[in-house]
This record gives sequence, structure tokens and C-alpha cells, in this order.
Amino acid sequence: MIGIVCRRSARGLPLVLAAAVLALAGCGSAKPFDPNAVPPAPDYSQPVAWLAFPGDNGSERSTPPGMAPVAEADAPADVFFIHPTTYGKNDVPNAAYDSANVPLAPVVRMAQASAFNGCCRIYAPHYRQASLEALGKEPRAVALAYADVASAFRWYIAHENHGRPFIIAGHSQGAGLMVQLLQQEVLGAPLQGRLVAAYVIGAYAPSDFAKIGLPTCDAPRQTGCIVAWNTAQAGRKFPRILIDNKTYWWQGSLKSSGQPPAICVNPLTWTQAGAAGPDANLGSLPLPAKPYPTAAAALAPLVPHLTGAKCRDGLLTVDIPSSAPEGFHDTLSRLTGSYHLNDYGIFYAALRANAVDRVGAWTAAHPSAR
Repeated sequence: MIGIVCRRSARGLPLVLAAAVLALAGCGSAKPFDPNAVPPAPDYSQPVAWLAFPGDNGSERSTPPGMAPVAEADAPADVFFIHPTTYGKNDVPNAAYDSANVPLAPVVRMAQASAFNGCCRIYAPHYRQASLEALGKEPRAVALAYADVASAFRWYIAHENHGRPFIIAGHSQGAGLMVQLLQQEVLGAPLQGRLVAAYVIGAYAPSDFAKIGLPTCDAPRQTGCIVAWNTAQAGRKFPRILIDNKTYWWQGSLKSSGQPPAICVNPLTWTQAGAAGPDANLGSLPLPAKPYPTAAAALAPLVPHLTGAKCRDGLLTVDIPSSAPEGFHDTLSRLTGSYHLNDYGIFYAALRANAVDRVGAWTAAHPSAR
């Protein structure tokens, strides 16, 4: 079945979207990885190495009408945000961290990282991301991307965290790298007690995390736990390539068999079981349209009651009507039933409020940390 997907799924799609479909399917034709030809490593003591950093007033500080970002000086927590693939070509296994060819970077700041500006200072590193095609076939390219993310996290903890509670969040490639980061840098370390929650969105997150000390979140104010979901149209099979037959980093090495079920937490109930109707979805953010601002700006108004949601066999299933406003239907969702590109936006108000609630619960349980 995967072979059929690899040959046919991208026919007739725009170049970037076609590459995305191939990467999701786990196939592609990126150039071979050459350890002697990788781009220079980022220096995280320098501003150029960060997609978002406190004090920059970048577009990650944008908010929809009626909402406001927390003053960074008063923010009770931080978020370490790992961006998805933003590089738009497949000419190299790993993109330079400061490459100009990152058309999706402004969208990531506005539509994803901004969901955390109600609770947190936002730290989002650039890294030598694997190109879309390399993601599916070149583990050394993914390992290089991970090395940068781990370096950025260590720098953040050493120089910026100062004992504060923190969230780790990501999407797609970034969320996949989180699976390893949580195991190598957080679980079992003293700083695990400061982890408010991990939001592993748009990637496979194995339910076995609970066995190694990170339970799956099953209540809206639970802390020290992991949330994950992959959004799909109910009844469509293609989105299962996001969670089935995955190779992922587990307990010291890559694992490609004996895969446990994927974590799915419903962002309208913040539980693993049960369904929620559209009335529970208080606001969805459409994908931003050009021109993209570089500084904080007003986001589009949120659309209330766009869709309900239910976790079904590892996927978060939705039913977005064809009459939904522009910005909620993209080519990928129309052709495949995967709402991967807007995993964050469809549940924007719920995610934003939940980050605030979990930070509030953590600070209430740790009064001496204030």
C-alpha cells in the first residue's frame, strides 16, 4: 500500500505540497547525505539562530481580535517551540538554518507559536531541518536536525530558563524531534519537574511514553504529561500514514517494529476518550494569507463552532463542512483528508486556553516557585 502511495499520491500537486505528501508517506528522492557537506551549525547565543525570541515583538506575538498576549516580563512560564518543516525545496538533505528559502516561517510564527503567547515567553530555534524528502529516507539528516534542536534546548535551559516552568511544543518535523528530545533531555532529569506539558502535534507519539515516566494527559489541567493529535477527515484512510508503520527514536535507537498505538488527546475535551460537538470548539484560526507581517499584528477573527472532534484509532477525526470559510480547506485536505497543515489552527482557541490553564495549575501546585 505504501508503494502505491509513493508512486501516485503526489500526481498533479504543486511542488511543495507534492514533496509534503511524499514525506508523509515515508518516501522521496533527496540527495544523499554527506557529513562533509552539511551547512554550518547555528550559534544559539546569536539572535539570527532563533525564529522567535522574547523581546523581538515578532509575529508570534500576534493575536486574534479580543485576545492579547501576556506581557513577557509577567509571563509565568516559557514555551520551547520546535517549528515544522519550513524549507520549500528538496535540493539538499539539510537546509541551512538561516536559509532565505523558508516560505512557511511567517505562517508558523503566526498560526502556531502565537497560540502560546497568552501564557508564555516564546523560544523557537532555527535548526538545520531535514528537507521534506530527506525526512522519509535519510535518518542522518534527521539526526543532524535533532542535534541542533537539542543544542538549542540546552542553551535555553542554561541561559534563559532560570528555573521557570516550561512547555515544549512542536509540529510535524518539530514534533517528531520532540519524541527524542523528551527522552534524552527531560525524562529522568531534575528539570522534568518543571515540565508543564508536552504538545506533540502533527506527528506520531507512542503511547509507551507512559511506561517511561511521561503519562498521557487525560484532564485539562493535568501537568507533567503529553498531548498529541493528528487531524483527519472522518472516514479517510490516507492520514493514517502519519501514525502507522513509523520509524521513531525510542530508548536509545531507532525503532521500526512493535509500534504501540499513537497518542490521541481530543483538544476539545482534553481527554483520550469521548467526542465533542462543534459547540465545544470556541474558535478556529484560518491559515494566514499573504502578505505575512514580520512584527506582531492582528490575526484573522476566529471562527466559532467550525467542527467537533473525536479520537478514533489514533487519529483526531473532524467534519469540516465544505461551506467553511477560506483558510480551512487546502489542497492536502481536499485530496487526502489530512488537515495536517492546520492541526493548530482548527483548535486555536482551545489550545491557547489550555496552555494558560495548565500553566496556572502548575504554578498553583508550586507556590514556592513564584
